[in-house]
Amino acid sequence: MDIRHYFSASTSKQSSTPASTSSSSEDEEPLSSDSQSLEPPPTKRSLSSTANYRAKSKYRTKSGQRKYNKKWEKQFLWLEYDENYRGAFCKTCRKYDHHPSQKTGGAWITKPFKNWKKAVEKMRAHAKSDTHIRRSEAELLATKKEVSILEQLRSVTEEQRIRNRKGIKALLRCTHFLARNHIPHTTNFAALVNLIVSCGDDLKQFTEKSARNATYTSTDSVSDFLEALGLWVEESQLKRLRKAPFYSVMADESTDISTIEELSLCFRWEENGEPVEHFFDTIPLKKTDAASIYTTLTDWFKQKGIQPTKLVGMGFDGAATFSGVRTGVQARLKKNSPRALYVHCHCHLLQLACVQAANHTPGIEHVYKTLLTLWKFFHYSPKRAEHLKSVQRVLDLPELKVTKPSDTRWLAHEQCVKAVKKSYASIVIALETFYEQTHEPEALGLNKALSKKSTVMAIYLLDFVLPQVAKLSRCLQAEKLD
Repeated sequence: MDIRHYFSASTSKQSSTPASTSSSSEDEEPLSSDSQSLEPPPTKRSLSSTANYRAKSKYRTKSGQRKYNKKWEKQFLWLEYDENYRGAFCKTCRKYDHHPSQKTGGAWITKPFKNWKKAVEKMRAHAKSDTHIRRSEAELLATKKEVSILEQLRSVTEEQRIRNRKGIKALLRCTHFLARNHIPHTTNFAALVNLIVSCGDDLKQFTEKSARNATYTSTDSVSDFLEALGLWVEESQLKRLRKAPFYSVMADESTDISTIEELSLCFRWEENGEPVEHFFDTIPLKKTDAASIYTTLTDWFKQKGIQPTKLVGMGFDGAATFSGVRTGVQARLKKNSPRALYVHCHCHLLQLACVQAANHTPGIEHVYKTLLTLWKFFHYSPKRAEHLKSVQRVLDLPELKVTKPSDTRWLAHEQCVKAVKKSYASIVIALETFYEQTHEPEALGLNKALSKKSTVMAIYLLDFVLPQVAKLSRCLQAEKLD
């Protein structure tokens, strides 16, 4: 037997390396006839080497190249293999590739991915890319119905799950902060989250590397920060006001909680064809007569560098102190600003007209007094307020509070009437049951007043009229109103 023929056959059958096949080249001389009786022992692989060989060849082609691994689809749920292209695609990105707001193209989307040597590394990089994250969120919003947050966390990949858990943990800490400090969460939650996001890691690094006596978190520091912010905002708005070719001033006096008379100042001017309106200052007043208010205004103009000659409009209330044609504030200002026109606040006029009309209508006036007494009855007693809530829960009605009607804020009338109408049945039942338990005459009197037909008719009439008046009032208070 020719030994060359044996090795040539065995190598072709077992796909040997090129080094072994080169030994059987035709350049070698034939062996002697004595060597024909030699029979080489059969070659054997160990069990471990055979297993490794089969494992490697499972994910390789016949030519030895790497190929697609089906197990990757369990780790990356968005992965799919296309037999036509002989490559991998991201089914999520391909599905939402037609969206006009996204940039399309590239591997995983329009071109098949075939780099199997670095497949896992490239797949992880694609899963963290902004394009894939945006389209995954779009698919989640398009397919989800009413699912809980926990179910949404379970339906994402591992990388997204880790990121989502960290984000939810931060949002829970924000919620806890608002609740612990008694801050309204519905109106301040989004602003707090945006503030924390804008700070980033800068604040964390500053607090960690600063000395314990230099963290600037004391009450004095935050007061200084607030004062500095106020000065910066005021100066930035004053620069805009000084550049304006003309302006209008709106002022009104009021008393704060410490019984100090103050003058509130707002200015309105034009920028790029659009009206601009800003609040500027509250100035303490020693006296509330026209001469003192005029002196306070002119001194403030000089201190802030505002030219009185640019004043073209004045908006005050109808009190004689401001509106007097001879000695009022508007008459004194016209001496230095002849072009200035005085305008009585239209929203204030609407308020005065509505109050006067209500006072001259006996039924409406009685209803307002009843609503004010009703508000005091529940507002100043937690026991009564809780009793009203319990009745509302039993009747399966919304737990609404009775708001205070105000003579100076017409929008408060609308809110009060709307709340009483929606909770009318629960309020009447709460007053009746509360009287049976405590025998308070005030509860009995309110119950009888609300049970009258005239009261019911007046409440329904006001519920129809007040929304229209409130809409007009909001329109007159609009910042862009010309």
